[in-house]
Amino acid sequence: MRYFSAHFIADFLLGGGPTILVDVDGEVTEYPKAVSDLVVGEPMQATILSDEFGELQITGFFCKPEASTGLEGLHQLHLLANGRTVESRKVDNLLGVERLERDGEQDLAFHGCVSGEYLDLRVNEGRTAFNLTERTLKQISRQCMDAVRSQMIPDQVRRYFETRRERYESFVERYPTYGFDDDDTQLGRVPLHAATPEEFASFLVKFQIRRDEERQDALQRLIDALDAGTVPFSFGQTVSDAAREIQASEQLALAQHVVRRKLALELLEKLITRIRSRDGSADDYHLERTLHSFICPMNVRGDDVTELKSRAHELWIVDERLAFTRAFSSDKRLDEVLVEGGTADRPDLFLWDLAYGLSSTDPDQPDAVDLSEPLRRVMVVEFKKPGRRNYSGAKDQIEQQITRYLAQMQGGEIESFGRSRVRIAKDCIFYCYVVADIVGDLTQQLSSWDTTANGQGRIRPLRGAYSGQIEVIQWQDLVNDAWMRNRSTLHAAGLSRKRLMPMSSVSAKPGSVDDDDFGD
Repeated sequence: MRYFSAHFIADFLLGGGPTILVDVDGEVTEYPKAVSDLVVGEPMQATILSDEFGELQITGFFCKPEASTGLEGLHQLHLLANGRTVESRKVDNLLGVERLERDGEQDLAFHGCVSGEYLDLRVNEGRTAFNLTERTLKQISRQCMDAVRSQMIPDQVRRYFETRRERYESFVERYPTYGFDDDDTQLGRVPLHAATPEEFASFLVKFQIRRDEERQDALQRLIDALDAGTVPFSFGQTVSDAAREIQASEQLALAQHVVRRKLALELLEKLITRIRSRDGSADDYHLERTLHSFICPMNVRGDDVTELKSRAHELWIVDERLAFTRAFSSDKRLDEVLVEGGTADRPDLFLWDLAYGLSSTDPDQPDAVDLSEPLRRVMVVEFKKPGRRNYSGAKDQIEQQITRYLAQMQGGEIESFGRSRVRIAKDCIFYCYVVADIVGDLTQQLSSWDTTANGQGRIRPLRGAYSGQIEVIQWQDLVNDAWMRNRSTLHAAGLSRKRLMPMSSVSAKPGSVDDDDFGD
């Protein structure tokens, strides 16, 4: 039945034909009444005049969605010749409104019936197809839908365009690399139906690539001109223009980098606050694991090429030099990392290559550690649950916990996934960090330790068999330090810590958040 309705939908909408009764297993449906009952409000009229197609009349019907059953797409344009439907075309992407409404009804389907002498004269003898190219039919459809938008639903189109612009602005705030031209130009490059981040990106990326290619070609021409010794009179201006293009591109890339980091720090603050507020709740352990996993995936080794997730981490939050490090283990048993002598102890983070900071790199393989010399610097990081107050157990003594790890590492060897062995020197310096809230039992446990420069953390040098230090950093100070390191880039990108980015592509923007909202 639905295919019968779909085939004659335009004829039934326009009416004027005979009454048709369709009986299917005793269920009688009367046409065109069955279709006209789906129409909301009265038909609307629009007219277009053009040099190519002359005068075309459009009769628009706003229908309940069932009217499009059996047709491809929701919104349809029916092209008529001599009073009969010749072709129906899906126009969802040309309407420019997400949710069509009329007389209090929403999510309606649009059906437009188009007629005119141009179409009457260009239909085949059987009136089953037009003697027109697909390109011409698309041009007719676009012009007709332009008239529908401007003459039938201008208010709805205006609201849609306003919402679409807000979504685009939000999209560019989150993905600044796509803001390489002004908003009007960029929106003009994407189809009317594009209104989500994925759609904006998919249509703009080709312009972005084209722009980058043109800039690369311009730079290459400058280089070729210098090599050839032919420097035209306008060479200085050309160099100046190229420099501005490079600077603009770098600023967009920087903004993209900063936005991602900003969102990461905002999420980290929210997560820490949530864990503190849920102290003693059933999901405490789950949230604690989530916090660790956000900074670095758990139970992985960064040098394991088979673990794709091991390469995605936010270790720059702990130390900027860790942004690209791969030589680390996260929540792995030491007997799985060390060649021999390890136990079931699981340091939260054990790092032996701090992006050229802890160890030397192989000059022939920049991503690999130089194995000719043993490691003389290693980092160990422990995360304690934000807000935790109970440290009464024997294994909860921080200094003993850290030295227990060091006893297994010092003088040992790490077996890499390339089957090579990374030696740890006997006189290795260990940089040990514990991230915790200094409250409850921990206050007394650290009472004899020195305070850090800001007075909030605690620090103790390692003595006897080990060289290095243990520093206890409060969670809020870890976050504050990360914000501080990114302050200059935030400022350069026009962002600030208090100005939150929208967390979705919709236009609503959260309010500002003060630092006090994330206090200890």
